[in-house]
Amino acid sequence: MLAVALRRRDAKEPVTAIASHLGVGRSTLYRTLSANDEATGREPESPADEAAAH
Repeated sequence: MLAVALRRRDAKEPVTAIASHLGVGRSTLYRTLSANDEATGREPESPADEAAAH
């Protein structure tokens, strides 16, 4: 499930849409993505970055 979320986020899909597709809460997905970013050393994306991309 995380791999799907990461691919969709990399494709600039809104986190809200990804969470809905996966059947999880938006805040849960943000926390999971943030934890993954921290563990992998990736720069986290903020909700403001997401809004600017659309």
